[in-house]
Amino acid sequence: MTSPDTAAPRKLQTFWASLGGFAFVAVLLLAGPVMIGIGSSMTDSDEELARTGTRVTGTIVDFDDVRKASNRDITVEYMSADGVSRRTFANVDHEQHPTVGDDVPVIYSESNPGKAVVVGYESDGVSVGGIGALFTLVLTIPLGVILIIKQFRRRRKQRTA
Repeated sequence: MTSPDTAAPRKLQTFWASLGGFAFVAVLLLAGPVMIGIGSSMTDSDEELARTGTRVTGTIVDFDDVRKASNRDITVEYMSADGVSRRTFANVDHEQHPTVGDDVPVIYSESNPGKAVVVGYESDGVSVGGIGALFTLVLTIPLGVILIIKQFRRRRKQRTA
């Protein structure tokens, strides 16, 4: 036989365990939309830079051609107005086939010459937003199915009772 003192902590543990589980699911569900927002903000920032920045010609100095789409990127070297040679990176789509030594247009910020975008290539914001959308899709659909199944089971119990 158990004493009342041992029963109370179990209920408390169950409460904290369910609260922890709820918090974990909430964080997972919010992570995707937050990543979508961050990716959108990054993309908007790059588009604004492309409209207002200084345009120069850069040279592709490295191209990582790997099978994973998220890891295909180029390194572009460009010269800013202050005479400093700088580098920037851009994601490469599978339809694009750049070669080392090719000239590409680069647009950089006059106030921060290290911030640049390579015209015609994706920014990191597209990848972050895409991962957020995938994360949301992968987590939302199974959670929705689980909730629907629970609702059907609850209704079935109510009918049989």
